[in-house]
Amino acid sequence: MNNMLLQIFDLVTTFAMLLVFIRFMLQFAGMDARDPMIAPAYRATHIVDVFGRIFPTVGQGRISIAAIVLMFLIRLIDIAGKAALTHKGLAPVPLFFTGSVSLVLDFLRMCRYLVIGSIIVSWIVVFTNSVHPIVGIIMRLAEPILAPFRRITPNLGMLDLSPMVAFFAFYLLEIFIGGLASSFMPMLG
Repeated sequence: MNNMLLQIFDLVTTFAMLLVFIRFMLQFAGMDARDPMIAPAYRATHIVDVFGRIFPTVGQGRISIAAIVLMFLIRLIDIAGKAALTHKGLAPVPLFFTGSVSLVLDFLRMCRYLVIGSIIVSWIVVFTNSVHPIVGIIMRLAEPILAPFRRITPNLGMLDLSPMVAFFAFYLLEIFIGGLASSFMPMLG
C-alpha cells in the first residue's frame, strides 16, 4: 500500500512540475495567453499568477520568477513527501540542497526533452509538409532554448545542428552538476 501511495505521490508531483515548466516556457517564449491553443495551459497554471503577485518577472516579462519558485516548492514537497512516506528523516539543509540540485537537473532534463520534441516535430513537418498548431507550439517553445546554440553552430543550409548541440550540452551539464552534487552531498550529512 505504501509503495502505491509513493507512486501516486510521485506521479502528482511530476505532473505538477511539468505543468509549471510548460507555463514557464510559454512565458519565456513570449507566447500570448489569449491564443486559444495556449489558453488552457495558462488557466491550468493560474497559481503562477498568484505567486506572480509576490515574485516579479524579469527579462521584459519573459522570465517568471514565480514559476521558478513554484517549481522549487513542488520539488521540496516531492522530496520531503517521499522521505515521510518511506519513514526517513531529512534535515533542512540537505533538503534545501537536494531540492535545489534536483530542480536544476529537472529543468535541464525537461529542456532536453523539449529539444527532442522539436527534433521529432521538425521531421514530421518535413515528411508530411503540414504544420498542426501543436507542432507550431512545440517549435516556438524550443526556440528560446535553441537560439543561443544556433549562433554558435555553423549554418549548413537545410541541416540544423543546433538541436543536437543543445541536447548534448544539456546532457553534459546534467552529468557535471549531478557529479558535483553527489560529491558535496556527503559533506551535508
